[in-house]
Amino acid sequence: MADQGDEWASPSGGASGRPEPGHAEEPPRYGERIPGWTPPAPVTSADQQWAVAPPQAPGAYVPPPKPGLIPLHPLSFGQLLGSAFGVLRYNPRATIVPTLIISVVQTALSLLLFGFVGVSAIDRIQQASAADRGAIVAGSIAEGVLGGLVIAAITIFGTAVLQGMLVLVVARGSLGERPRAIEALRRALRSFWPLVAFGALVAAVEIVAIVVLALLVVGVATAGTVGLVLAIVIGVFGGLGYLVAVGFLIVKLATVPSAIVLERRGVFAAIGRSWMLMRGAFWRTFGLFALVIVMVGFAAQVVSIPFTLIGGALGGLLFPDAGNSADPATAIPIALISTIPAAIVSAIVQGIGQVAQVSVFALTYLDRRIRLEGLDLELQRVVEQGGPDPFEPGPR
Repeated sequence: MADQGDEWASPSGGASGRPEPGHAEEPPRYGERIPGWTPPAPVTSADQQWAVAPPQAPGAYVPPPKPGLIPLHPLSFGQLLGSAFGVLRYNPRATIVPTLIISVVQTALSLLLFGFVGVSAIDRIQQASAADRGAIVAGSIAEGVLGGLVIAAITIFGTAVLQGMLVLVVARGSLGERPRAIEALRRALRSFWPLVAFGALVAAVEIVAIVVLALLVVGVATAGTVGLVLAIVIGVFGGLGYLVAVGFLIVKLATVPSAIVLERRGVFAAIGRSWMLMRGAFWRTFGLFALVIVMVGFAAQVVSIPFTLIGGALGGLLFPDAGNSADPATAIPIALISTIPAAIVSAIVQGIGQVAQVSVFALTYLDRRIRLEGLDLELQRVVEQGGPDPFEPGPR
């Protein structure tokens, strides 16, 4: 006979491994009631989640935080492109509204100025005598050039304000903030004149290059038939070289506005800073820039088609007999009225595209500093613990 102390006992007290009848923990049989028995607690959703997906073990991969616009890690091509357009949705009041205002004002001023100069010049030329007509034509050309310079200045000023605001919106968005338009404008105006100086410098370089190329082509073309052929060759290859040079400079100087606004650098210091940050990122940034330009240009063309038809119909309704008239003074107003609807819609689409373009460059600035200087760690520290502004001047 086995020793009583060696007999196995179940946790419920039964000697044979089965609970003793009537024990408090034994579930009743169907239809049977046992006093003192308490049914187990129901399984909760948290218990079910625990059973399906237990917590990660220490050392398991944890994705980087994304407090706002971007995740705090080096950004891929798709993340840069998606976030550039995502800025519009993330903070529309500080991006779409000022951009549309600046774009529409620039377009309206351009149409009004060139319309006024064109109508005025044609009227004076028609009324002038043959002896005075040459001087009036020269004066009209000078007025057109002056009007173009005024529009260029307005464009530079508007672009400077827009760049400053968008850079701030993107930078603060990386921390999960959504600055208001008036706040972004107020902070952007602190760097207004350096941004204007940078825009004027870029415009001056482009204008000088175009003028030099044009003078070279005209000078060579005056040397007879051979000179004309050579001038065409110089014009074609010179134009292609100009486009390549402009594309190269756009990419290498892509982060200049960000360095001016966020690091409070001067124009030439910001140019050097951008040149350093863009080492090793040329082709990816060029691809982003080109893709945004193509996408926005295609959208502008598609959207403007119905408004071009509307503008043509509007011009025909307002000037039904103008088709039989050869008077340029009548043709210019008709042309302006016909192009106003399409021009406004195109300006809106181009403005939205400008937001994406500036945002691509601002995001590229953040990505380059994350990769080269560990800015993501500083951003994460500020998000979690607070502290000083992480957008401090980098190594000089």
